[in-house]
Amino acid sequence: MTGITLRLINFLLDTFIYLIIVVLFLFIFRNIIDRENAKLMSIVLYFLYYFLFEYFTGQTPGKMITKSKVVTLTRDKHYFLFQIFGRTLMRFIPIDIISYLFSTNGLHDMISKTTVTKL
Repeated sequence: MTGITLRLINFLLDTFIYLIIVVLFLFIFRNIIDRENAKLMSIVLYFLYYFLFEYFTGQTPGKMITKSKVVTLTRDKHYFLFQIFGRTLMRFIPIDIISYLFSTNGLHDMISKTTVTKL
């Protein structure tokens, strides 16, 4: 499993896992967080989910299951923090998901100079 199939499976697994986390979080704090703040919290959790997992391990839970990893395409490893930060921000642009129709790498990969590779 490689290329677009791997990316699609990673996306579906991570979306499912993220949704479970958000539902549990909002259920636990249902009496504290109102509806408007719940939207903001889900956005923050989405950012943290991808950013923290990819920065510290190079893998989200979906990538762990499929045994794949985010790697930098640059020689300088010192900018990995900024690459992952940019990569995560790019996920919020709706055109990012459409970019897979034209390339095996998403817009968030192209701009951050990263890619996903099989371990």
